[in-house]
Amino acid sequence: MRMFLITVAAAVSTLALSVSADAKTFTRKVVESNDKCYLVEYIPSTYIYNTKGKKVSGESRSWVGNIADGAVIIKRRNPAVYIQTRKLLEQDHYTLVAQGC
Repeated sequence: MRMFLITVAAAVSTLALSVSADAKTFTRKVVESNDKCYLVEYIPSTYIYNTKGKKVSGESRSWVGNIADGAVIIKRRNPAVYIQTRKLLEQDHYTLVAQGC
């Protein structure tokens, strides 16, 4: 079995060496152009919004109802109040995306 494998390996290597590698050459006519084409894309402005921008009033607690014998009163939580602010991250602009003509 070992002798058979050695014989097969020798035959394969002989075939590989006997095949010549010829490089093929060819000519092609190409029209040279310095034109470059672009796709125009509009990018809108990008803002970041802060919902807790400017504080108007802080959190508080209050009592609602009449304090009288047998009445029901509620202790209510009043959340803080803020004015939303925004910050410009990227100004709107046009961008050119390269593409084939």
